[in-house]
Amino acid sequence: MKEKWVFTLFRQNVSLAAFTTLKIGGDAKYFWEPDAVQLPEVLKYCSQNKTPVYYLGRGSNVLIDDAGLPGLLICTRKALLNITHRKNLIIAEGGAPMPYLAKYAARLGISGYEFLVGIPGTVGAGVATNAGLSAGFQREIKDVLHSVDVVTQDGHLQTFNKEELNFRYRGSCILDNNFFVLRAYFILGQQASSAKIYQQMAWLLSERHRKQPLSKATAGSTFKNPYGGRSAGWYIDQAGLKGYRIGGAVVSLKHANWIENNGTATAPDVKQLVKYIRQKVYSKFSVSLKREILYLP
Repeated sequence: MKEKWVFTLFRQNVSLAAFTTLKIGGDAKYFWEPDAVQLPEVLKYCSQNKTPVYYLGRGSNVLIDDAGLPGLLICTRKALLNITHRKNLIIAEGGAPMPYLAKYAARLGISGYEFLVGIPGTVGAGVATNAGLSAGFQREIKDVLHSVDVVTQDGHLQTFNKEELNFRYRGSCILDNNFFVLRAYFILGQQASSAKIYQQMAWLLSERHRKQPLSKATAGSTFKNPYGGRSAGWYIDQAGLKGYRIGGAVVSLKHANWIENNGTATAPDVKQLVKYIRQKVYSKFSVSLKREILYLP
């Protein structure tokens, strides 16, 4: 890849606050909405030139530092959105929103994808973090995944079967190795009435709106649910932290595991509040909450 491509492909000094659901973040030195053909060469170039690379989908579950990002931010909000199917597989590109995948399966009369309708991230992020629901019933993206095509940090294309991805609660080897999910292949699953599938999705969305502060600027769940215990939100609530604030960052009154930006929050505000919540919960319950929000850089 020639040096001049950096200036023809990438935008420079792009403010990232508008690209995150928390509405916080400084500038990316370089910003790119990728295409599948050029992506391997771009990543190879960045690897060879020791340029940091960060990935951003639809901006949930992430906190970007106010100082911004020093390298290249690859954003799939408007890129790699295609979803199709063939034979016994649904094929979704990494930038496709997970709710779109749920609705695509519903149109085919395929059940098992309803849980994705309320998860705002992309397929790529969902596969990397093994996104899922724990409220009401346990279901994760690994339950419907067949395989995935990724681009490694040094620009190599690789395909992994589900069994090779080392899935765990909110994690995988994709996340560990900072692979880029180019496309994911999903099993077709069980045939069902589209009307019943849409009815189930409507119920899930109504429950989400009832329980979560969706009208506020948030990053989604702040902490992972502790293994074998109660939910993270329960511990935070019982520690008396609903409504507690540091600067413009506030523990939601509607769902204690969500931090709201009241319009003035900075990245340090959120980080200090996260630290304070962890300290208070550990002091009261001897439970160490693990952060679900990803900090960049």
